[in-house]
Amino acid sequence: MRPIARTNDLVVKRDTGQLYIEDVVNRKYIFLNPTSAYVWEKCDGKKDESAIAQEMGKDLGVDVSESFVSQIMNNLFAEELLVPEFM
Repeated sequence: MRPIARTNDLVVKRDTGQLYIEDVVNRKYIFLNPTSAYVWEKCDGKKDESAIAQEMGKDLGVDVSESFVSQIMNNLFAEELLVPEFM
């Protein structure tokens, strides 16, 4: 899966790696910790879970599993912050 981070109708504020997002359409506030924010920002429709996990592992200097990134993506989908890749 190669989702795309939704950016329309969102007000995003960053504070020390954390993101505070106001979803104007759905009238809700969403808080992303630095790990979830990292994954959300990497969702460009070109990278899948494996690619993001590898990039995150390289950036952090630790092993990051594909299932860990997939779980974060599922949470981001639930918050309506990701849209599926369209071919």
